[in-house]
Amino acid sequence: MADDPVLVSTWFSPWSERVRWVLDHHGIAVRRIEHAPFLGEWRLRRLAGSPAGRVSVPLLIDGGAVVRESWDIARWAEARATGERLIPPDREVEVRRWVDLADEVSAAGRGITVAALAASPGALDEALPPFVPSWIRPLLRPVGRHGMRWFGRKYTIDGEGEASRLQRMRAGLDRFRAGLSAGGGYLIGSFSYADIALATVLQAVSPVANQYIRLGPSTRAAWTVASLAHDYADLISWRDELYSRHRPPRARRDPHATALPG
Repeated sequence: MADDPVLVSTWFSPWSERVRWVLDHHGIAVRRIEHAPFLGEWRLRRLAGSPAGRVSVPLLIDGGAVVRESWDIARWAEARATGERLIPPDREVEVRRWVDLADEVSAAGRGITVAALAASPGALDEALPPFVPSWIRPLLRPVGRHGMRWFGRKYTIDGEGEASRLQRMRAGLDRFRAGLSAGGGYLIGSFSYADIALATVLQAVSPVANQYIRLGPSTRAAWTVASLAHDYADLISWRDELYSRHRPPRARRDPHATALPG
């Protein structure tokens, strides 16, 4: 409906997936606008009312109010929820600690993924809109690499090496593993936004099935870190079961395999 709040998100973004999951869980209707990194920057700034400074997705516009962060959008949804809460008021501090850890691990994973995508000709080709003919896609790879560099500057992905990023990811994933063990399969003992955050972290380890987030084969390979996927196979299995239980596939799934981990 025209009067519904507007969600600006990117299909493949782990942070956007968190927000979509919360909104779907609570059955909150929003108008959804798909944001294309780099190409859609001007429109994103216009929607956010921010001509300067960094603006990113997800972004929710509710009348004259703009809600900018995934955590704040989740709390916005929780304030309008009538069913099972994902951020129980008496556990909010605990949930927020897990979400902060998820942000740290995802930030490290984003650096690894961006480098892998930039190095993959197939992923660069898959990032182009569907209407671009296959024969011209290789000619546009320099444009795709330029977009990757722009993306890295926007999110201040520095020169930290892959080994350091992997170490930070492992440290975080170990803490999540211990938390799930203590919580009996859920980080706070029952399904919550903390579990959603962890599920999206694992997108940068081994992406979830295409029925949930569709990726092209080269893009999926670039998002996969084989060493982590092997060592944390238990967390991947947990994620897949969580999706099966708590995230029914939407009727419409974007067939375009976008590349950047926004």
